[in-house]
Amino acid sequence: MRIVRLLLVGAMGTALVGASAQGGSPVTPAALAGEWSGSLAGTLPLVLHLQADASGALTATMDSPAQGVNGLAGANAKLAGSSLSFEIPLVKGVFTGTVGADGKTISGTWTQAALQGQSEPLEWKQTKTAAQAAAERAKVKPSAIDGDWNGSLNAGGQTLRLAFHFRTVPGDAGDTIRGLMDSLDQNAMGIPCGKVTVDGHKVSVDVPAAKGTYEGTLSADGKTIIGTWSQGTPVELDLTRK
Repeated sequence: MRIVRLLLVGAMGTALVGASAQGGSPVTPAALAGEWSGSLAGTLPLVLHLQADASGALTATMDSPAQGVNGLAGANAKLAGSSLSFEIPLVKGVFTGTVGADGKTISGTWTQAALQGQSEPLEWKQTKTAAQAAAERAKVKPSAIDGDWNGSLNAGGQTLRLAFHFRTVPGDAGDTIRGLMDSLDQNAMGIPCGKVTVDGHKVSVDVPAAKGTYEGTLSADGKTIIGTWSQGTPVELDLTRK
């Protein structure tokens, strides 16, 4: 099945601190924070990133590595007792599940519009605590394009403002550049990028959701990228570091 149909991005969710997990220690957002791995119907690997702020609010993002999609923004993340739920608006998906007694598993179901309302089993297993994930991120060396970039696309007499956000994260095969794209005038925010590469001054960005690619050259001072955006026909798109 295809889990990804990227149209819109969701906002931060909030969390409710609940009671205990099946009679064990209380489940808290801080305990759930970290990285989790799962497999939808045993065939599609997924990664869930949970973060908790000082107030106990949870935020969620999800990756589908096999599809080259990372950073799918979550919304309405809620912890009530031992029950966790969150939405991924871009793919019109919802997860609901129960935290295990040891706090290291979350068993539940994934429901998506593309499944015509049917649910698939999905179990998450914690692979990194928040502290472990933070320690790995601290070791990462930022790429030459890490940060926020703005540009304007002129096509068919219409000007569209675009923004790209890049950051380098640790990965199993070494550090990886993750990217998100915003189409400000279309109110399409946080569109996940696929493969992002920097080879010398050459920059390449794949955006599967838009069936587009960006190719450019980073300036010597690292403040601009001169390039083209293509969804079939290349169009000039120069980016400036924010």
